[in-house]
Amino acid sequence: MNLTRRSFLGTSFLAAHVLAGSRSSSPRPRRPAPSGRISLAVIGCGTQAHANVPTFLQDTRVRITVVCDPVLSACGYSYNSKAMGGREPFKGIVDKFYGDTSCRMTADWREVVADPTVDAVLVTAPDHWHAPIAVAAMRAGKHVYCQKPMTLGVSEGKTMVRVAKETGVTFQVGSQHRGNSAFRVAAEFVRNGMLGECKSCTVGLPGSNGGQWGHGRDVTRMKAPGYFSPASSWDMWLGPSLHWENDAFIPGIHEPMCWRWNSRTGGGMITDWGAHWIDILHWAIDAERTGPVAVENMTTNLTEDKVFDWADKYSFDLVYANGFRAHVSSGARCGLTFHGSKGDCFCYPGKLERPAFLAKWNEKRDLKDSDVRLYRSANGHSHESDFIDGIFENRTIATDCEIGHRSISACHIANICERLRLQSLQWDPGAEVFTGAHADAANAMLEVPHFNGWTV
Repeated sequence: MNLTRRSFLGTSFLAAHVLAGSRSSSPRPRRPAPSGRISLAVIGCGTQAHANVPTFLQDTRVRITVVCDPVLSACGYSYNSKAMGGREPFKGIVDKFYGDTSCRMTADWREVVADPTVDAVLVTAPDHWHAPIAVAAMRAGKHVYCQKPMTLGVSEGKTMVRVAKETGVTFQVGSQHRGNSAFRVAAEFVRNGMLGECKSCTVGLPGSNGGQWGHGRDVTRMKAPGYFSPASSWDMWLGPSLHWENDAFIPGIHEPMCWRWNSRTGGGMITDWGAHWIDILHWAIDAERTGPVAVENMTTNLTEDKVFDWADKYSFDLVYANGFRAHVSSGARCGLTFHGSKGDCFCYPGKLERPAFLAKWNEKRDLKDSDVRLYRSANGHSHESDFIDGIFENRTIATDCEIGHRSISACHIANICERLRLQSLQWDPGAEVFTGAHADAANAMLEVPHFNGWTV
């Protein structure tokens, strides 16, 4: 493929039509027979792909047939900034596992969506691409595993939920902590009243805003690195986000893993980690298909910085219709602490700290038939294989599109409150609009802007 800037912008007409397709034009998603196999494409070959791809490779019901990324090959991926990313290294990973060279690679995700041999896509591109790619894939009859944060804003999520329902695809959001027993048990404690009356939770999120994972806060404007190959694929990486002056590449927000620090391509730590912890919160308080009714007590250190434009210190409350209050803070212990009248319960991946009277409690032995039993993947399957289960069996999976949308929407409305420098905002989770004071200004920020001819 040789995409020039002119041809790239010209094909955005095609992209707009693909993304805006009607239900009647969408092919039915393919669900193989039990002895069949899913052809899976990986769109976005970076840090999260390193987490997801090995599990899909181990699932014998799956064959990874295509890898897609505007980056040919680059270092600096993963949380220690040492892993290689890009379509070429990932083709190597896939080919080595299968023992052949049949995996194809491309820089343009539209080639993947247009390929009738692809049954499902793993969307592990940066956040600004999640909605456009996922909607196009669903319209093309492809099942979607979409990494979190699912969207850049509420409007994208509403569209994705609608399209998922219209097309009937299996859609799994990458909220893999639902497969961790510490979170499930903590949520069952809350759901079943085992902590006594539980009306609050402290949610600790990371506070760092750039400068971590070895990349720094370099704001130099420069030409895009040569690892965008062909050179025009830098346009493809930017996609629907607003370009910087002269299409500048800014290392502090464009190097691998850095894009979350600017609002054009990410939502900061409130969406990055909030997507995980708010998902668990909603699971525990039975709010998976609704949301908070208010954001209150917002305090942040938000500055006028246009490059690193998210706060790295923040504190706010999410308030729910039943009076439950979640205190979210960059200064709290990372994880969730549920506060009950009989004691507190803290959960973090692989860690569950519970009151002494529940020390010997066993989920399999002590849950009664009348108790709430939360979702567990069949046969101990991973979050990724749970997605494949859903495709083959056409059934409910751990974290569907609506659940993912509601979790990240709570983070988006907090970010809007922060962006408007307000202490509080009222939210109607049914209508998915702000109400009360400052509603007009806040509602104007629900719509995610898309540029360069792209739309959802």
